[in-house]
Amino acid sequence: MNAKAPRFSIPSTLGPGSGSVLDELTGGPAPPAAPPAAPEPRAAPPASPVRRPTRTPIRVQVPLDLADRVRGAIAALQYRVPDWSSLNAATAAALEQLVSQAERDHNNGQPFPWNPGRKLQPGRRVGQ
Repeated sequence: MNAKAPRFSIPSTLGPGSGSVLDELTGGPAPPAAPPAAPEPRAAPPASPVRRPTRTPIRVQVPLDLADRVRGAIAALQYRVPDWSSLNAATAAALEQLVSQAERDHNNGQPFPWNPGRKLQPGRRVGQ
C-alpha cells in the first residue's frame, strides 16, 4: 500500500467539475470571496468628555491602630458606601472634609493659597 494514497475516497454525486462533497453537504458551492471591506469611519470623539481631576500621590504616616481601623472600615463598607470603595477614595473624601472645614474656619471659606510645584517644608514643626 502506498503511504501517500488516501485510504478511502468519497465521490461527489454532483458530477465532475460541478462541486465537492462539502458543497453537497452544505447545500451549494461556497460564495465567492468578498472584496476587502473598506474601513468604517471612526466615530467623532464626544464634544465635551467628562474630565476626571488630576491625581497626585501624597505620602503620610499614621499611627498603626488608626491604619488598622481604616482598613477594617474599608473592608466592611467598600461595597456599600462610595466614599469607602478604596483606601484612595476614603482618604480623598476625608481630606476633602477636613480641608473644607479648615477653609471655612480659618480662611472665610476660600481655598488657602498654594503655588503648584512648591513643596512643604519637611520634618517636625519647631515647638512640637
